[in-house]
Amino acid sequence: MIKERVVAVLKFFVVDSVVNIMGDLFEQPPIMWAFIGWGWLSILVMLTSVFQTMSQI
Repeated sequence: MIKERVVAVLKFFVVDSVVNIMGDLFEQPPIMWAFIGWGWLSILVMLTSVFQTMSQI
């Protein structure tokens, strides 16, 4: 019973958060999508660089 309530609360918060974030994203103008994409690309490049450096050490 307690487990079911915890799962229900977690689902509520996770689903509600994801829906709000996605709703906010879809309302953004195209230039904001470009900045968001550039940010994700930068993060991926930095992570790749970190992993390559760590493998060389």
